[in-house]
Amino acid sequence: MMKKLIFLLVVFLLFSFSTTALASTQKLLGIDRYETSAQIALNGWNRSMFAILVPGDNFPDAISAAPLAKYYSAPILLTKKDYIPTDILNAIKQLEITDMIIVGGTGVITTSVESELISLGIRTSRIDGRDRYETSVNIAKHFKISNKNDISEIAIVTGEDFADALSIAPIAANKHMPILLVQHNKIPDDVKEFLDTCKPTKTYVVGAGSSLDKSLLDELPNVEQINGMDKYQRNLAIIDQFKSELALDSIYLTTGEDYADGLSGAALASIRYNPIVLVGENAKAPKDYLDNNSITNYNLVVLGGRVNNMELISSPTIDFEEKKISDVAKINFNDITKIVFYDGRGLNKPLIIEDEQDIKEFIDYLDGYVVKKISDPNIIGWIHKAVFYDENNVRIMDVTFVNPIKINEQYYDVVKGDLDTNKIDAFLKSVEPAWRNSR
Repeated sequence: MMKKLIFLLVVFLLFSFSTTALASTQKLLGIDRYETSAQIALNGWNRSMFAILVPGDNFPDAISAAPLAKYYSAPILLTKKDYIPTDILNAIKQLEITDMIIVGGTGVITTSVESELISLGIRTSRIDGRDRYETSVNIAKHFKISNKNDISEIAIVTGEDFADALSIAPIAANKHMPILLVQHNKIPDDVKEFLDTCKPTKTYVVGAGSSLDKSLLDELPNVEQINGMDKYQRNLAIIDQFKSELALDSIYLTTGEDYADGLSGAALASIRYNPIVLVGENAKAPKDYLDNNSITNYNLVVLGGRVNNMELISSPTIDFEEKKISDVAKINFNDITKIVFYDGRGLNKPLIIEDEQDIKEFIDYLDGYVVKKISDPNIIGWIHKAVFYDENNVRIMDVTFVNPIKINEQYYDVVKGDLDTNKIDAFLKSVEPAWRNSR
């Protein structure tokens, strides 16, 4: 068992809905939203001619982009205002992207980003507007022109928050319908003009009486309402409205408190026809919805690291078989070409290990572990986390040295193995003498 572990500084509880024994939980996350966006893209695409580039810290221009991404079969990537983060650049190169559609004006993504893309030989175009409302209309116009078909259905959501747009994003993408933003109690002129021209046969209005004023309904054509008193209720109402058109073999989970991870995930969910479920402080409402609709055999894909502090809901069919770590993570240790260590004490910067012999030495430690999955962990603490990558720099496993140990976001009792924090520190100090130990 693990010994001499320092008390837990921050606990991220695993969020798990009830599944069958064949179902799985996958977590797509990085150190920040940009690495998360890159991980999502690399999980869904091997190559892509197009990508959609959106601001990583400004939701209004970004949240209408999912239907556009679906049309181009493209991932949605996040960027900083003035430069492209390294993880996103690496994903762009790995996916061999040749055409980038930038969504948002130069106030949220500057021309220096365009110049950076052009220097890589990537063709760029930009869709923007005077404000978020015109931007959503211009995305719809671009979609209409590119699609060369009349738009028969429209989604109308508030432009003052991201949650409703994010909830309907994978559905709108699969139905080839634009997402238009409106103010809480006013339909902008740009949106009115587009609707007059488009003449949709159905307008799905999300949140009348909550996120939108009911008075707007009289100004919109062929309305079908999707309502709920808060963003989480509306999220489930949207899924319920379109459940017959969704593939419910996988459920994408993301925080309801930020847009970034969910927006990148919306492009991935849409190509697989899966819904996005927003989660907040507890899992009861979405869990009850899934159970009440007999949706029980599904995989979970958790987007980002903010799906946390949740009520722990474990499967009654959880697999308690004793396994080696390589079997639990479903990887071949020989595929590991890089390990990044993080120090939970905050004493050291992340340590990157790429030397083949050093990697083999640490893998030999891990290979001695036998673990057994547990459903209700009594967490003592953590001091180190190791993230493992393959030769394509794709994250293939992470292990947090906690008691009980945490592997790819699931907790396990250590049945066999005695690698403790002192041994980890000694190993890391042998690689990097400046690494400080726990004393």
